[in-house]
Amino acid sequence: MKILSLDSSTGVTSVAFLICGNGGYETGYRCDTPHARSDSSSLFQSLQAAVTACGKPDAICVGLGPGSYNGVRAGIAVARAFATAGELPLHAYPSPLAMRAFDSMTGHDTGFWAAGDARGGHYWVAAIENGEFLEKPFLLSPVEAVGHFHSKPRFPILSSTPLGGITDLTIAFPDAGRLAMMAEKGDPCGQTETPEPLYLKPPHITMPRASLK
Repeated sequence: MKILSLDSSTGVTSVAFLICGNGGYETGYRCDTPHARSDSSSLFQSLQAAVTACGKPDAICVGLGPGSYNGVRAGIAVARAFATAGELPLHAYPSPLAMRAFDSMTGHDTGFWAAGDARGGHYWVAAIENGEFLEKPFLLSPVEAVGHFHSKPRFPILSSTPLGGITDLTIAFPDAGRLAMMAEKGDPCGQTETPEPLYLKPPHITMPRASLK
């Protein structure tokens, strides 16, 4: 099975083409590219390179955020269009599940906090272990987040950007390859015709100025 996977919820676009079979995985293509919130061109370039290198996939997988409002919407729109045009199954998962904390002493993945700037004076926070949520993403003030992290002090804190007031975090990004692995396992909860972005609050919209009379 060949899975084309993408995540554009952070400042790094991740695209991977995973070839699954015989109980293992082969990465046919992978590219992680920095991109601006207002420019998703790197996503299209990476997808084109992946298909050129590996051919038509058997399934598509996309990250749902939380994260960049424009980035998440662009990723889902592209994934859905790809799946519709190719008549392919579409899988979608929360992006933090594709992050990874690694214990250098044991050589194994560890549980971790995922966090990000939700704007408007809030951070989003989630606890993840063994590829599943212990606590699904929710909003806290920066002060509340620091206190909440103390409830599981053994967990490292991962974020795609620095967060004010939190000094002991590690910069990390969702990995499209890990999303593809989830899709390959065939979790029916991850397959959907119409994936919805994982928004924790309404987007901030700048209202137009009142017209001059």
